[in-house]
Amino acid sequence: MKKILPLLLIFNIHAQVSESSISKAPKSTKALEFSEDETIYVIGSKEKAFSAPGSAHFIDQEELKRFDYTDIGRILDKVPGVYIQEEDGVGLRPNIGLRGAHPHRSKKVTLMEDGILIGPAPYSAPAAYYFPTPTLASTMEVFKGPAAVKFGPNSIGGAVNIVTKPILKKEESEVNFSYGVIKKAMISNSGTKGHTGWRIEAHKIQSDGFKTLPSGDDTGFDKNDFLAKYEYDLGRSFGGKPQKLSIKASYADELSKETYLGTTAEDFDSNAYDRYAASNDDEMNWEHYQAMVKHAITLSSNVKLNTTVYHHGFKRDWYKFNGLAAGQDINDIMLGKSGQNYLTLIKGQRDTLNADENLVLGRNSRKYFSQGALLQSTINADHGDFYHTLSLGLRVHRDQVDRNHTVKEAEMINGNLDYIEGSETLSNTTKDTSTAMTIFAEDEVSHNDLTVSVGSRVEFVKTKRENSLDSQRDGDNKDTIVVPGLGFNYMLTDNLVLVGGINKGITLVGPGQDDSIKPEESLNYEMGMRLKAPVYLEVIGFYSDYSNIKGTCSFSSGCAEDKIDSEYNGGEAEIFGIESAMSHTFKAKSYQFPVELSYTRTVARFTRTTTSDNKEWGIGEIKTGDPLPYVPQDQISAKVGLNNDIFATSLNMVWKGDMADQSVEEGRKLIPSYGVLDWVASYNYSKTGKIFTKVDNILDNTYLVSLRPYGARPGKPRMLSIGLNQKF
Repeated sequence: MKKILPLLLIFNIHAQVSESSISKAPKSTKALEFSEDETIYVIGSKEKAFSAPGSAHFIDQEELKRFDYTDIGRILDKVPGVYIQEEDGVGLRPNIGLRGAHPHRSKKVTLMEDGILIGPAPYSAPAAYYFPTPTLASTMEVFKGPAAVKFGPNSIGGAVNIVTKPILKKEESEVNFSYGVIKKAMISNSGTKGHTGWRIEAHKIQSDGFKTLPSGDDTGFDKNDFLAKYEYDLGRSFGGKPQKLSIKASYADELSKETYLGTTAEDFDSNAYDRYAASNDDEMNWEHYQAMVKHAITLSSNVKLNTTVYHHGFKRDWYKFNGLAAGQDINDIMLGKSGQNYLTLIKGQRDTLNADENLVLGRNSRKYFSQGALLQSTINADHGDFYHTLSLGLRVHRDQVDRNHTVKEAEMINGNLDYIEGSETLSNTTKDTSTAMTIFAEDEVSHNDLTVSVGSRVEFVKTKRENSLDSQRDGDNKDTIVVPGLGFNYMLTDNLVLVGGINKGITLVGPGQDDSIKPEESLNYEMGMRLKAPVYLEVIGFYSDYSNIKGTCSFSSGCAEDKIDSEYNGGEAEIFGIESAMSHTFKAKSYQFPVELSYTRTVARFTRTTTSDNKEWGIGEIKTGDPLPYVPQDQISAKVGLNNDIFATSLNMVWKGDMADQSVEEGRKLIPSYGVLDWVASYNYSKTGKIFTKVDNILDNTYLVSLRPYGARPGKPRMLSIGLNQKF
């Protein structure tokens, strides 16, 4: 705290000095204007994404509404350089990777909502078991390379910002209902009266599931989201400088009958949607709440200061099949390597014969919090033909994960789990806490047709692990990380720009790690072009040189309880490729024919031989040239549509190439390439209402998405839904 107070004082003095020294800049200069809602945006619009120094993508409200996806993976698949490792088929726990960074639990991507860290504990436990429901979003922003330098802690791949729906100037209510395998309902009201604005909305998504248990129990989920926003215009109310006070509060919960237990390849080929009896009681149950207070003030036409205080809480109970009492490797059983006599037991086709055959069921109970304060200042200035946009930021943050894991045993009797009384024991009581202070500064300088952005982020991080059953894993750690970056945008014409840059990528070392564990570090380069007309075209090449790539053991990647959250140095690696996107809307009389296409080519591989003890990469020797797991070498997204004033229809296709399930060659399996085609159509029966129907996976393609941690798991089958959207 002694360090923080002087920094806050300096920050405040700097803003005041800037106001007096810069306020004489010409107010009519368009470059000096501030955009509305800039406190929650990073990019703000497609136009700004086009002129941004470095790689930036903006998904607007129209795009989100077109398919009305409840799965974030289906939305982000269209962005070049984004990889989604599906897990449950419906996007409950997305795995997002950017530019070859391992997508598992999105732990190498900075996730934000309205510009604020949204992960349950982004420093202490970056694996994101929570992700905002996509139907809350008004827009989404994705930034990679130099554009992601300001955002941490783990921005080696980049960052994703979910922007929730804004408060409306004119009062409006909206309802959205759809019925199908996945049922969805949304109701909202928003408006402004006098100096006060508000938004309230409620969302419910429910499904009985698409997989089948021998018992006939459902395998679906039930999610609820409630969001409230309040805004008071202090400037208009009291006079003086323009300023607003904003409050946001939300609550969400989920009950899902999901499992980590897949099937053998043979059973997958026979019926990919069957589940085994051992997973009958598997269930995720979580609650999430957040509160945020923000004050934004325009000190002058060129200086703006924003202060945000936030608190998030997340608690979860994850009941799941862990294994067998005798300790057999379940993945080996699923792959047919050993223990085939246990397979019939896991399926529920025979009874437990002795204590070694008892099934072990785990309850991973965890409580998280994430809280802090963020101070941001934007200062615009001009010096002759040079225009500066200086962004300064200070974030003080603290987060924690408190684990209380237990295991108990059960016998398989007549295809049902019969729990053994008195068998429950503690398996993990670790509590990890992180305190971080982040300072960032970025100066975006424009001169004629050239814009250069130079910035850096400094992280001062303290971590602590305590209460471990193995006290040798307890301890404190301190680290200071500097993350610089430079990007540029050069306008060759009004419609053609060159972009490029260089930046450092970083993934921090987590709490309780051995002193030998190093941060994941890379030097990232990018270069490309954007064309706005006559068609939109973007082509960017990228290269990431890793001095150390880092892996983290988790239950979902197949690790045992005593290895959970252990980190591993992987040594040197490289990731390079090309990202491209094209779009154009053809017109004929009253009809429009939008076409979009994106293609990503990625090579992700180790560049030095090493030995792996990390299940995520495989156990054994990793050789030079071995691939990083779950990164497709080729990925294509395409969309074609037809619409006029009252009718619209679109086809959306995603194709992903082969993926390796591990790096180690011995035992490596391939996830075969697959393609999925979705269709949607809507009819506007009035200016404020429409009916729609959509079919996900319209060709009913059966495809494999994961072999981790235990066997084969499928993507979702064909799903039909019909619905209505009405505004009042």
